[in-house]
Amino acid sequence: MVGFGHATRVVQVASEILKLQRKHKLYIISNAPEFIFQGAIDLGAKYRNAPIDAGVKQPRAYTVDRQETIDDLIKFLDNKPIMLKKEIQWLKDVKADIVLSDAPFLPCAAAAIVGIPSAIVSNFTFDAVYSGLCEGDELDDTIKRLVEHVIEDYKNSELLIRLPGHIPIPSFSGTQLYPDNTITSLTSSKGEKTLYNEEKPVNYLSDTNSFFSSFNISKLLKNHRNVIDVPLVVRKSITPKEIVLKNLGIPKEIFKTHKILMVSFGGQNLVGIEDWGSSSLPDNWIAIVCGSDGIKLPDRFYSCPKNAYIPDLTNAADAIIGKLGYGTCSECIGHGKPFIYVPRPQFIEELGLKRLMELQGLCVEMPKFHFESGKWKPYIQKAYDLSLSSPNSITTIKPLTHDGGFIAANLLEKFLDNRNYHVNTLTDNNNSHINNNFYKTNTTSKVLKNGII
Repeated sequence: MVGFGHATRVVQVASEILKLQRKHKLYIISNAPEFIFQGAIDLGAKYRNAPIDAGVKQPRAYTVDRQETIDDLIKFLDNKPIMLKKEIQWLKDVKADIVLSDAPFLPCAAAAIVGIPSAIVSNFTFDAVYSGLCEGDELDDTIKRLVEHVIEDYKNSELLIRLPGHIPIPSFSGTQLYPDNTITSLTSSKGEKTLYNEEKPVNYLSDTNSFFSSFNISKLLKNHRNVIDVPLVVRKSITPKEIVLKNLGIPKEIFKTHKILMVSFGGQNLVGIEDWGSSSLPDNWIAIVCGSDGIKLPDRFYSCPKNAYIPDLTNAADAIIGKLGYGTCSECIGHGKPFIYVPRPQFIEELGLKRLMELQGLCVEMPKFHFESGKWKPYIQKAYDLSLSSPNSITTIKPLTHDGGFIAANLLEKFLDNRNYHVNTLTDNNNSHINNNFYKTNTTSKVLKNGII
């Protein structure tokens, strides 16, 4: 179950699950448009539209309306009993085996009531995001009270598959918000910078075995919760650059003689576009603008359809302008492209993603007022120059691999296999204090046959 912002990586994880040999049945539940999930739907995923995420209100792609966000969260929690009842019944109707969240909190509560496990697959959760909106005023008390409810729902999850660029997850033990909204560099014993523990050699599948080392079922199902870091979950381009650009109506004599800038803010329409002009770009550059349907663009600016496959555009571009979102960051890293980002300081997820880009990618910060007024040239040139020197710019940081979706899919399958085995073994050993109807599962079936994302 997902919100709009993480739809692209959900497609990747869902697709890898559907490619597993067991041929699982998988549902994607979201209030995001169906077309975003088409890649997974083509492989057999079922889509259902439902309001399972309170989300964050963003008047622009890089700003947050703090008051409206909290007002919406209050309304969401007020309506939660009704929504929860619907989700519980739906999970029962489809005989779901597991719920995966990226990263709404309500699905974790629904899964627990039905008696099935839930796992979070994300680099952050919304309790941290809402806490990051505290500013030292009267609204802070309301925010903190609401966050406690959100944390309690997340605590129902049994596993966190943590993606690169993460920030602390408050519902898991040992995690805290970064003090003063800052991230300090971690240093290894050799004095080298490290990216959390994502650079360490990890046998990902064996990690799920340690999760089940205890045979105390109450601890296993309620208290013993595990965190496993995986590599980048990233979509890769599939169409050659020349075909992509021709399909956008860009003449060959143009894209063969110009550098290409992609402007992408997660599919959101851009405000202030009328202040741009061809003078925003260096002389030998053109721009492709995502989320520009129905907007008249200046000379040397081209629009792309809302359902365009963004990794193809990323691969075709020489630089990207956008916000620090997981999809954009992972795809820039995955395709080796420099990223010019407009900061959104009210969104705490940015802290982990900025650090990810600094250690694993190429990034340049552009102030919001320069973006809106079209003063792009020096940032474009700096980013492009950075890309030319990049092979020798990072020497102590081990690059992350790009197979996080594949690893996450296999981890989830093995997690549920192990869980079902231990639960059934323990319930069969006359643990009379356990409600067998609540925990009993069928280990002979396809364990993810009804996985819910």
